[in-house]
Amino acid sequence: MLVFAYRLRRARIAQFARSVTDGMGSQRDAVFALGRTLYLRIKRGRDPTFLTRLLAPLGASPIAVLEHGGCCSGIHRLFTASLDAIGIRTVPITVYRLPGPVAAHRLVQVALSPTPLIIDVDYGVWYRHPNGRSLTITDLRAGVIPVIEPFVLDPEARRIQGKYSTPPGYPNTPYYAFDFRSTRTANWTKSPIRRAAYWLLQRVSRGRVNCLALPPICAWPEILLAAALSGLGVIISAAELTSILPS
Repeated sequence: MLVFAYRLRRARIAQFARSVTDGMGSQRDAVFALGRTLYLRIKRGRDPTFLTRLLAPLGASPIAVLEHGGCCSGIHRLFTASLDAIGIRTVPITVYRLPGPVAAHRLVQVALSPTPLIIDVDYGVWYRHPNGRSLTITDLRAGVIPVIEPFVLDPEARRIQGKYSTPPGYPNTPYYAFDFRSTRTANWTKSPIRRAAYWLLQRVSRGRVNCLALPPICAWPEILLAAALSGLGVIISAAELTSILPS
């Protein structure tokens, strides 16, 4: 049932993405068109709960964010799912701030050829290298300070959050002074379990876990839950088989 629900919801996301991007002259144009639509249309707030609060670690379903709104994590899940539905791959990016470092915000690196693109749909901005070339997560981790520019150029454009609306760009507060050297592809500080997993993976992978690109299908909690239940079923079946085999 979960896989069937995923297929139906992905088809709806694909229909939405095509309605926004049809007629675009290039993939880059399509990315920015979709980004502008999400920036202007999606209300900001808490991510919708997937089935039950117990499953909150799986994140929100992209279709629920499209219908009800969400925070930076949910909005970029929707962005990732929408781009994937029209054949454009992405890599999630989590930026951190000091002290800690503590995960502060979610971005996306879009796998455009030959120039990747880092974009923040939530605040209507994109990142470029100071020398004008494209920017990647590797550059951020190397200490490159990005030039951050709005991609929503309409002077009347506003980001909707509750009763308030703001123009594109980050607020001028210390919270948004990101420590780009700590950038990773996941939020490893969200829970004690994640912190413990990161400690282990960091050592086993010799740091490569920081740039590990998760497949876009991981943006769907329906699939994550289905995989978890399938794995649990295999474990239970193996345990039952072991119990009936002669010793």
